[in-house]
Amino acid sequence: MEKDLLIFVAGAILSFMIFFPLVVATSVFKVLDEKQSSKFLRIFFPKYYLFGFVLSFAGIILSTFEKSNISLLVFSIIMLGFLFSRQILMPMINKAKDKNNDNKFNKLHRFSVFINFVQIIASVFLLVMYLK
Repeated sequence: MEKDLLIFVAGAILSFMIFFPLVVATSVFKVLDEKQSSKFLRIFFPKYYLFGFVLSFAGIILSTFEKSNISLLVFSIIMLGFLFSRQILMPMINKAKDKNNDNKFNKLHRFSVFINFVQIIASVFLLVMYLK
């Protein structure tokens, strides 16, 4: 039972993380101007990161029941990525944007994309591990 739920949680994390760049981001930047899209994303991202945090925390709890140290570690890494991105990185990105510091904004944004990429790979790893 816990194994099925772990697969569900890892799949949910992977799904919403892929949904954002493919659907949400492309739609936002097509429909809204820069000021409106910035306003939308500042409201969206805290919820995005919180949702990921909650899902990965659920994965941690399920991993303890499954007695899987590997999934416990991987979900912990994923969760820390969401927590760091929401509480530390996002405010730094917003500050750089507000100060029109494009160089710093671009570096921080690339770092956030890297963290998301690692989280996606970690979710795929979990799915492969549990579906084999």
